[in-house]
Amino acid sequence: MAVHSRFRWARRAVLAAVTLLLTIVLAGCGAGERGAAAGPVDQNGLQKAKDLITQFSSRPTELNVTAPVGKAIPAGKTVDFISCAAADCNVIAGVLRASAAKLGWTLNVINTDGSPESQQQAFAQVVRDKADGVIYIAIDRSVYERFLPELKANGTWMVSACSNNEPGNGIDYAICTPDQQKGAGKLMAAYMVADSGGQANAVYFNVPAFVNLSKMQDEFLGTMKELCPSCGTATQDIPVTALGNGVPQLIVGYLRAHPEVNYVSLSIDSLASGLPAQLKAAGLDHVKIIGEGGGDTTWQYIKTGDQIASVPSPFVETYLAGLDSIVRHVTGVPQVPSQLARFWVVTKDNVAQTDQKVAGATPVVVGSDRMFHQLWGVS
Repeated sequence: MAVHSRFRWARRAVLAAVTLLLTIVLAGCGAGERGAAAGPVDQNGLQKAKDLITQFSSRPTELNVTAPVGKAIPAGKTVDFISCAAADCNVIAGVLRASAAKLGWTLNVINTDGSPESQQQAFAQVVRDKADGVIYIAIDRSVYERFLPELKANGTWMVSACSNNEPGNGIDYAICTPDQQKGAGKLMAAYMVADSGGQANAVYFNVPAFVNLSKMQDEFLGTMKELCPSCGTATQDIPVTALGNGVPQLIVGYLRAHPEVNYVSLSIDSLASGLPAQLKAAGLDHVKIIGEGGGDTTWQYIKTGDQIASVPSPFVETYLAGLDSIVRHVTGVPQVPSQLARFWVVTKDNVAQTDQKVAGATPVVVGSDRMFHQLWGVS
């Protein structure tokens, strides 16, 4: 018992030291263009930003997938889902499990801690399961390359979600790719420009370990430059090891060192967990937050005014599209093109709509799970 206690104390001490070191590093350095927003407001760019937000503030009502399967779907199939360390992955598992049950299929959830070792163990489990399909999140093909021959021999349909992997050479279907996701960065930038009247001074916090988000940052920076050339911009990287270990303190440390910043953009909304309280305690509650991803904590922050907006990730539609590709494979019907649901900007004006859930997740398209079930001919 004493040994366990000392281990826990030592672990807390190490995490505290890492957080302190990262705070110093983030406070002292940055990338991108920095400086107080100055110069005349680009009225053309400001109007474009407002028009974009008006367009995407309305919630989409249709799926991109519209072709019915049109054949009886065989029951008794098995799908493995390789989850991740983030809480959102548990929600995704619930969405997939509910729809797999509608098909009379079994969904096996294989948890990982995000390390390559645990991910390789997960793929070894998929091989042993001889699953009909596998859906996995943000795992580079180099991690599972050696398993591909066995997976192909087993007839396992490979669905890559939210990674930089392209379909082909063992990957059968890819969705939530960097190119598909980058539009969220454009909308985050446009919202900042519109909300600030063309006078934003922004920093974008990215998690480089989530390689599928790489082009979102590029799109954010490019849109800021296009719509608001006089706006200040900078970027900061958050190491994946810091998630859950003091990210708000890291952000506050950066903001203290850069008091001209008035907008924070987050590549994933979960980085904001606990941030509003930290901002208030530091006297920085004038700084406005926008992010990507969504979730119950985010919706609550928007309702209370602690966050101004979010571009929700279409979790429900993305992973059910992955399941749909497995359905079409085992049924022997043509695949449909991989596309994300249309983006949606959630603000205080429309956040009440997020109360509608599918297995605990907020769909971007209302009733999207039922729409997929209709395409499959199940109810």
